[in-house]
Amino acid sequence: MITVVDPEAARAALAAGDLACPESRCAGTLRIWSPARVRCVQLPDGQRRRLRPDRARCRACGVTHVLLPAWCLPRRAYSTDTVGTALLAAAQGAGYAGAAAAAGAPIATVRDWLRAVGRSAPALTAQAVTIAGAAGEADLCWPRPTERCSALTSAVHALGAAARAFHLVLIRPRPAPTRGPGPGTDIDYLAILGERHRRQLLHDMRLVDPTGAATGLTPWQAINVLTAGRLLTARRGSSQRRSVPCHALPRHDRPHHDARTAAVRPFASP
Repeated sequence: MITVVDPEAARAALAAGDLACPESRCAGTLRIWSPARVRCVQLPDGQRRRLRPDRARCRACGVTHVLLPAWCLPRRAYSTDTVGTALLAAAQGAGYAGAAAAAGAPIATVRDWLRAVGRSAPALTAQAVTIAGAAGEADLCWPRPTERCSALTSAVHALGAAARAFHLVLIRPRPAPTRGPGPGTDIDYLAILGERHRRQLLHDMRLVDPTGAATGLTPWQAINVLTAGRLLTARRGSSQRRSVPCHALPRHDRPHHDARTAAVRPFASP
């Protein structure tokens, strides 16, 4: 499964053969395959949206990948924002019934969501701190020292801080430095270095967003992107470093595959 920020841009890149396979140690490119099955996803307002995602197959390894929009979670009949509504309600103190009422979902379903995030809370929190720290926002991931909270609450708080850092710092280009009329003493070298650092962070995360669609993501959709669709399926005790894809990298942007880059998170959008 590949989480895509802009389905139309992803489809165009796929048709052009510009998407690289996100599988570890595979240098192949993806091609159009038969569409995935039709699914209906419930939105926060209770309406259901019909979706038939694109599917791709690697020319080299033969593995197929479903290109799922950021507003969807894999193998879930509820949208990312619907699940997020339940998680936020629980993090604010609601029980199973209260969280289910906020999300408009059955209590048993919401209970499974909360338990899944509770089990993987350490991994989700660590991942969020890493992303927020790369943007200089790691301190915002922790609740106030006077507050006692559950692992789920801590994870939701950290993910929110990571989404904020993603929106405010990582996906927004810094303004280009300007030169005044004098000799080159007024060049803002710190701004130049900061923009280079931001681009390197996005490259390391394998995030490419030429259409700017990532700026329109809701906070929970951004969290879905940051966790590569594994919000409810994160591995317990793992930082998920090897399985955080948002998009397969465009072929010309993909770094050379070696023992080091094979462990880098395939995380990009065309």
